[in-house]
Amino acid sequence: MKKLVTLLLTAALAITAATTAFADHQIGPDANGNPNPASKAIPVTYTVAPKYTVTIPASVTLDSDSKSSTATIVVKDVTVDFGKKVKVALNKGTFDVTTDEGATLPCKVTKGTNKTPVNDNGTVLEVAPASKSGSETLTFAITDPVVYSGTYKGTVTFEVSVGTPTI
Repeated sequence: MKKLVTLLLTAALAITAATTAFADHQIGPDANGNPNPASKAIPVTYTVAPKYTVTIPASVTLDSDSKSSTATIVVKDVTVDFGKKVKVALNKGTFDVTTDEGATLPCKVTKGTNKTPVNDNGTVLEVAPASKSGSETLTFAITDPVVYSGTYKGTVTFEVSVGTPTI
């Protein structure tokens, strides 16, 4: 019985070891004696899916004394098409915050340490794949004197896109 099992295993091993490799293109003369080229170029493909992570704070609460607060926008792990960047824009650079009773105050958004004003639909951060990551600090500030007490609320919308750099 051991000899039979050994014989079957040997036969199975011999069959699997004798595999022929087939190529799409043969080099050398074909069946009619026509010469084939001595070299062959083949395409090589490597696909990388675009990816990136954008972190935007869930909310911003202004300090009651300074009437301002900062928020940091972070873009990291950027891999996008050549010549493109991840862009984060803000829909309103100045917007109103309002109490439930109807009192309104303007809130202005600036960016960076220079406090550059952010325009409506203004870009606040762009990150290219070569950089891989970047961040920008935004300052939200009430610009007018406060007359009425209450809780003032407003909303801004960030738009994240991939496109050509802003000039």
